[in-house]
Amino acid sequence: MDGNLRSLIDMIEAAQDEHMIKSALKEFAQSCGCDRFSYLQTEGLEIKTFNSYPGQWQDIYLGNDYSRVDPVITEAKRWGGVFSWAAEDWASRGSSHFTRFRDEAIDHGIRSGVTIPVEGSYGSTMMLTFASDERKVSISSLLDSRTSVQIVMAVHYRLRMISAATIITPKRSLAPREMRCVIWAAKGKSTLDTAMLTGINARTVQHYLDNARQKLDARTLPQLVALLKDRGLF
Repeated sequence: MDGNLRSLIDMIEAAQDEHMIKSALKEFAQSCGCDRFSYLQTEGLEIKTFNSYPGQWQDIYLGNDYSRVDPVITEAKRWGGVFSWAAEDWASRGSSHFTRFRDEAIDHGIRSGVTIPVEGSYGSTMMLTFASDERKVSISSLLDSRTSVQIVMAVHYRLRMISAATIITPKRSLAPREMRCVIWAAKGKSTLDTAMLTGINARTVQHYLDNARQKLDARTLPQLVALLKDRGLF
């Protein structure tokens, strides 16, 4: 698996709040030459979204029911794999509503992208999109079918867990890299093993582990792991 993809999945698994998930997805998007991401779940006409699009565009999209004419959603519902798209390729469909959607999407920097669709339960569809303001972008060559589904489901379930879990206060929450090192340690990996798996210097790994223990007043690593499990963060 590509290093950026492995890092993305690890960071999502380690995320303690929505901000950390958003940071991980934005970092991955930028590493692939994209500007933004959008996770969207549809069930009938109802949509739920978690994204880094401009707030103004989100208001316009939802206010005008653009999900009804969005060709990315249409394609995601009928296509079984990763696909690339470009707004300039969307032919006019004889609808002023669609034309306005396309033009406004381009105006807000959503010009091309790659979308990963996954069929959910009860007729729902989940999709993760990485978008760019360039005319063409394609990262589909990095995403095999198995990895693509793994990423979407990781985002889906982590968002659900975070919304349901009791989150520790911000002053005591762990930074993404601290959490990542703790998770590897909890899996029995030594400091050197974690350094090799994450590409972080071994001394820095130990520094992250020590910081994590101090934040939660844990005397030992096993105690730290137990505290995090109690809070539903593992």
